[in-house]
Formats: sequence, structure tokens, C-alpha cells
Amino acid sequence: MGIKAFLVGISLFEVGMLYWLLCGIVLDKQYFRKREWVILCANIVGTGIDVGGNRSLIFFSQFAFIVCVAVTCICVLLISGQYKFLRIIIVILYYALVALLDFFAAFVSMIVLRHEFKNVVYLYANSMIECILFFGVRLIVACCVYQIVRLKFEKAYIREFQNLLLAITIIMCFMLRYYQTAIVNMMLEGREYEAGTTGLSLMGVLLITFFSGIVYLKNKTLEKEKELLIMHDTMVTQKYTELEKAMEKNQQLSHDLKNHILVLKHFKMEENYEGIDKYIEEIEQHFFDIKRRVWTGNQIADMLLEQKRTLAEQEGITFTIQAVPIAEWMFEDRETCSLLGNLLDNAIEACMRMDDNADKWISVKIENQKQLLFIKIENSVNEAPIMEKGRPVSVKGDKKRHGYGLKNVERVLNKYEGTIAYLSRDKAFQIKLLI
Repeated sequence: MGIKAFLVGISLFEVGMLYWLLCGIVLDKQYFRKREWVILCANIVGTGIDVGGNRSLIFFSQFAFIVCVAVTCICVLLISGQYKFLRIIIVILYYALVALLDFFAAFVSMIVLRHEFKNVVYLYANSMIECILFFGVRLIVACCVYQIVRLKFEKAYIREFQNLLLAITIIMCFMLRYYQTAIVNMMLEGREYEAGTTGLSLMGVLLITFFSGIVYLKNKTLEKEKELLIMHDTMVTQKYTELEKAMEKNQQLSHDLKNHILVLKHFKMEENYEGIDKYIEEIEQHFFDIKRRVWTGNQIADMLLEQKRTLAEQEGITFTIQAVPIAEWMFEDRETCSLLGNLLDNAIEACMRMDDNADKWISVKIENQKQLLFIKIENSVNEAPIMEKGRPVSVKGDKKRHGYGLKNVERVLNKYEGTIAYLSRDKAFQIKLLI
């Protein structure tokens, strides 16, 4: 009875560690209500007791494993919040990895116990050796979980590598099936002497899989850093060009300042104060092209909209904005610049590539739709853009320096689990965002 209770305690600890991991990387426990805590605790207690009781009968049961994974997946899906699919991947990966480490510990014990392995560890064992194996593996897993939680990964960062985690999870599941069959056959056929080589192969495949994942992760991180540097360089170049234009215009106005003063003095001598006010307003229009207008209520978004509207109108492009104040603007300032700046720049550039006598226009719509933020940017085009991998292909000459705009937009959307849709119709191109 004492051994069985210890096995149940180990299983409770195992499921508890899973939720510690989930709360550290994908679940927001600060927003948990009573319902979420009840689901969490019920899952830990129910699954822990069931798995612990099953382990007192057999070292590993495929049926019990599937039930444990299924019940836990249902429970984590019932907890409110985002990243549902990522939660499922983490649950399956966690349980599969723990089971494979149990198999490795079993192979090590098989080297020592040989023919006694079946009765001491695998079937109806209820032995201290079995408890030590399970407990040792969970201590190792606890150290790994602690390190992962301590690093405090951003949820959006983890979600970017969701496909990598999915691939590793699938590999782990195939390995689990293979090595479960291997350990049963070795035990039944009296081939315990193969435990050493089989255990080494298991650990080798695990290390190769995770090492490959780390290399892939490192390469992707370096690629993203390169993209950010290129984007930063492009934005700096753009801002420098805009600043140059503004300075040139101010130099022209400063050059005429002497004449402006003479005109104002003339009005003053004639005591024509109305003429002075009118003349000052006229000069002011040239100095301050960009007016502060409220479109969304977010300062950065409104500044970008007004700046791009002014730039478009200077190029002879009709620019209309239909927006409502957004109560909670979710994006950070840099994300707002990347999102709206890239999309509006692309729309302006598309219009500028049209013939001089063509009807050039841009339409922007920003509003709330069923508690979601909806952004639609539509512009005139000469012809529909070529689509590749679901996004428009850049028509600029330097492919290495261009094409990152939409990638950066999509990165921001992925962070907030938003969607983007492209639509071409008669001489128009439309982008819709729903976040």
C-alpha cells in the first residue's frame, strides 16, 4: 500500500510539473478564475491517481498513456486563453518525453536486473526500485522545467516555432511506440542483454532530435535578426529622405523670410492687421504640413495616418480615412510603426507605379468588429500583384532588401493571433487584418 501511495504521489508531481510548465509559457494564471483552478486541480488529482494506480500494475500502458494525454488535452482546452493548439503540442510532447526517459531508465535497470526485470520493475512490481526509477526521471524533468520557466519565454516567440515543436512531438510519439515494443519483446524473449545498446540508441536519437531542433532554432533566430536589421536600415533611409525634403523646404522658406518680414512691416505701417493675420496663416500652412488629427485615438497610429495621407496627396493620390476611436490599442509603438507604416508605404508605392493620368487612390478603414480590431487598406493598381506562398511578391529590384515589410506585418499579427487576407479585384488591391 505504501509503494502504491508513493507511485500516486510521483504521478501527481508529474502532472503538476506539466501545469507549472504550461503556466510558465502559454497559460496566464493571473487571469485564472475559480473555474480554471478547479479544472487544473481536478486534472492533477484525477490523472495523478489514475496513472499512479496503473503504474502499480504495469510499468507502462499505452492505453493509460493515451487516456492521460486525452484527458489533459481536454482540460487545458477548457482553460480560457489563447494558444490552444500550442497547449496540445506541449502536453503531448511533455508526456511522450517523460515516458521515453522512463524507458531509458528501464533499459539501464534491465542491464543490472536481467531476467528479474519483469517481476521487479515491469509487471505487478510494486517495488522500491520501480519507485526510484520513476522518481529519478521526474527529478531530471523538474530541473528542465525549472530552467525553461526561469527563462520566461515570450508566448509569441514560442508560437513562432510551433511547427518545430509539432515535428519533434511527432518524432517522440513514433519513438515511444517503437521503444515500447522493443522493451516488451526483449523482456518476453529473454533478450535483456540487448538493453545497453537499445538504451544508448534511445538516448542517441533523443539527443540528435533536440540538437537538430536547437540548431534550427538558432538559424531561424539569426534570420529574424537579419530581417530586423534590414528593416531598420530601410526605415532609417526612408526617414532620412523625408527629413532631407523637409529641410530643403524649410531652407526655401527661410530664404524668403526677409521678403516675408518686409511684407509684414508694410501691413503694419498701413495698420492693416487683418492682412497681417491672413498672411501669417498663409505662411503657417507651408511650415506645418502635418496637422494633428485624431483618427484612432492612438498617437503613433494617428501620426502615421496623417503623415502618409499628406505624402500621398503630394503625389496626387486621393487618400481617404474611415476610422473610429479604438478603446484599447493593443500594439506597442514599434509594432504600430511596422504594421501601418509598411502597409501604407506599399499602397503609396503601388499607386506611384501607375500611369500619370490614372486614377490613383488609397482607402483606409479601421474599426472594431465584435470585440476584434479590423483594418482594411485598399489601393488602386495597374495590375494584380503576383502571389507567392500566400503573399504578394515584391516588384522592387533588390530582392534581398525588399519583401520584408509584409513579413514584419505577419510577425506582428502572429504575436496577437491575428489574420491577414489579400484580395485583388478590378484595378484594386485590398488587405484585410483582423486581430
